[in-house]
Amino acid sequence: MNLFCRLFGHTWVHQSENPKIRWTAAENMSEMQMQGPGEVRFWEECARCKERREVQPTARRVESAPPGVR
Repeated sequence: MNLFCRLFGHTWVHQSENPKIRWTAAENMSEMQMQGPGEVRFWEECARCKERREVQPTARRVESAPPGVR
């Protein structure tokens, strides 16, 4: 933790890691199969000292959306 984080606190920035998807041919060679190496990961990272903390993504409902667009 650097001096600025001690004085002012951390500045948390949302980060994510999205593994790439691979497409391979199936056994019959006429279909494509999707293969993903892992899951999407979310965390917050301090912009100053690069300290990380894991977060769980939550779905929030947007109340300011126009009617019928939820």
